[in-house]
Amino acid sequence: MALTKITKFICLICFFVFVSIHLYITRMTPNPYDGKVFYRLGLECQNKCSLNKQLAYFRKAVFYDPNLSDAYDQLGAIYNKEGQYKQKIKSYQRVVQLDHTNAEAFFNVGLYYLQKGELDYALRYLLQSNRYRPGSDDTFYYIANAYDQKGMYEKAAFYYITLIIWRSPRSQEVCERIWTISKISGQQQMVLDRLWIAMRDAGMYPVWEQIDQYIKTDRYPNLWDKSIAPAMIKLTK
Repeated sequence: MALTKITKFICLICFFVFVSIHLYITRMTPNPYDGKVFYRLGLECQNKCSLNKQLAYFRKAVFYDPNLSDAYDQLGAIYNKEGQYKQKIKSYQRVVQLDHTNAEAFFNVGLYYLQKGELDYALRYLLQSNRYRPGSDDTFYYIANAYDQKGMYEKAAFYYITLIIWRSPRSQEVCERIWTISKISGQQQMVLDRLWIAMRDAGMYPVWEQIDQYIKTDRYPNLWDKSIAPAMIKLTK
């Protein structure tokens, strides 16, 4: 009789231990559904809660669903606001692993590598960003800057010239850099030819005619100060 009671007691303890372990494992195992719930809570919280509370929701979202790229994207934006740049880049790096079409994430990672001087990585991410968000002024500028730093002046000139045609707010700075590139590389003719063709095709005839005249007469020394710079400044106004 006593043995039966002891056996029942041991069995009862084993049952409770088993149930407790099962509940613990169930609770600690990430559930993608829970991740989406926390992600939605984070979005709803954006205009009502502090950044720390939003951060907590999105962190829980990626804990329960490590493949939720949108949550990593939100984390990157919050880390950027808080000035936590290492965490920001880690978040965006995770985004580009999961979502190969997120142009903003590719841009942020590319800019990070550009600032570190890792130009090949910078170009890889910036060009991918441009693929999914063509026509971005910032992306074209930093692609040009990366090629410029690598000494690939012909490619840099292409992107810089495109910015001028788009009447970029950076046009004056870009014009100065194009002219500097042409002198450093000794390729003034190539750079001017590119400008000439691009502006002709874009219908910028007054500027095109000025450049055409200088190309034909080879009056390069005064070209920047007397012709291109004033014309470019007018284009940006």
